[in-house]
Amino acid sequence: MALKAIQVGVPPEDEAFGDVLSQTIIGLGPKDDQTVVFLDGEDVSDLIRTEEVSGMSSRVSKRSDVRLRMVELQRAATSQHIAGGGVVVIEGRDIGTVVFPEADYKFFVTAAPVIRAQRRARQLADKGEPVSVEELLEQILERDQRDKTRPDSPLRVADDAVVVDTSDVQFEEQVDMILDLISGNAPGLEQ
Repeated sequence: MALKAIQVGVPPEDEAFGDVLSQTIIGLGPKDDQTVVFLDGEDVSDLIRTEEVSGMSSRVSKRSDVRLRMVELQRAATSQHIAGGGVVVIEGRDIGTVVFPEADYKFFVTAAPVIRAQRRARQLADKGEPVSVEELLEQILERDQRDKTRPDSPLRVADDAVVVDTSDVQFEEQVDMILDLISGNAPGLEQ
């Protein structure tokens, strides 16, 4: 919905955005052995990962009507996949607290804000979109604050989630840490 807000030029704070929401079709589907995101029939998997969309997403997510619609879509897509025998891994800022509070495993993956900014800067640079770490850090701090203080589904650690701090851990090690937690092989960490 953040991408849609940008595409149609209707700010999410505008009352007319409710009409945009009701006329928007969002779906997930397979493409080249991956799950991709479709917006009104178009694969937007790469477009939704831009800095502009990221910045807009916390503004859009303050709307209760958007949050309710996204929860419905996430639950429906997940139920359909599980009914087909699949396993689902979902990430998001309210997945373990609101969308799937009964999930088998919950991890709150975090890192120091400056580390997150550095990682994001490298991702964007790899895509040919250089952005300063300082600018990204400011955006990250602002978004975190907005998401933590929104009245509907605020960002918080679920009571039964395992906090995984990845500040000093490379991606492959992060995956191994989580897999070890799931299999019960993580020394000193309880599920």
